[in-house]
Amino acid sequence: MRAALCGPPCTGTYGLRPTAYGLRLRTQAVKDFLRRNQVTRLDAVAGRGGLVRPIPAGSYRVTKKMIDDLSSGRYGSHASNLGALIAEKIASAFNCPCLIADPVGIDEFDPLSRYSGLPGMERRCQSHALNIRATARKAAKKLNTTLEEANFIVAHLGGGISIAALYRGKIIDVNNAYDGGPFSPQRTGSLPTTQLVELAFSGKYKSAEELNYTLTRKSGLLAYLGTDDGREIRKRIEQGDQQAARVYQAMAFQIAKEIGAMASVLKGKVKAIIITGGMAHPPLTDWIRERTGWIAPLHLYPGEHEMTALAEAGLRFLRGQEELKDY
Repeated sequence: MRAALCGPPCTGTYGLRPTAYGLRLRTQAVKDFLRRNQVTRLDAVAGRGGLVRPIPAGSYRVTKKMIDDLSSGRYGSHASNLGALIAEKIASAFNCPCLIADPVGIDEFDPLSRYSGLPGMERRCQSHALNIRATARKAAKKLNTTLEEANFIVAHLGGGISIAALYRGKIIDVNNAYDGGPFSPQRTGSLPTTQLVELAFSGKYKSAEELNYTLTRKSGLLAYLGTDDGREIRKRIEQGDQQAARVYQAMAFQIAKEIGAMASVLKGKVKAIIITGGMAHPPLTDWIRERTGWIAPLHLYPGEHEMTALAEAGLRFLRGQEELKDY
């Protein structure tokens, strides 16, 4: 059997640095899967792109420099950093090309988007770029246009929330899902700055790492409602839980505000608003539509489409439709 393999999405704890043990464990799991399914040939391997250096969107050949950057966590540590490392191991075993597509670190910001208000502290372009661009590509096809010819606002609603302004295919502005934007299932989103400074120096937290862990893993829906499971929260709302409804509506309110901000970035010229990710379901999407429907039509693509996006990137390369970029 022959195939083009897409690496599994590497979800996990923020701050996780790839380890030799973790890499061996996950690589062996992929090899076991291939063996069970009698795969004897691979034409290409596509892995999830992690926190690489700032680069333009597209598909990239996995290189030693990329492996070094991801292994060391030079540009940030996250479980997704393992994607290219696993892909490289599998590709070496099958002697085939290896690539990543639209990694978290792609950066095509408008220069104005980088200003934070404090010199020396620059806004960073880090997002769920793979799913954002994949769903925008699907929507463009549905609307009889292309990613490069239209402007979209894409809201990825998952464990983290990324809301991006896409100008002709380029993410020219997006909230960093760890540092700002709406609160999410586990993250605070943007916070009142002076109150955050007071909290940091209050003595409640022993270190910056402990506070950051709270802000990115124990906040948001989890802090308000004791769960980060959207299905459970929707069930509570259906059963009349008013607190669950208020918190969920508040998150929709913040998402809608961010969408409005991105509409201003695109000067109001928006072909469609695209909602994707695991939380792209009513009533959350209904509340978002109520506040943003005046901007542009809203299209839903529930779920995360990273695996399909990686497969499509691999096929574009194998068919000669897209050349791999050098990292």
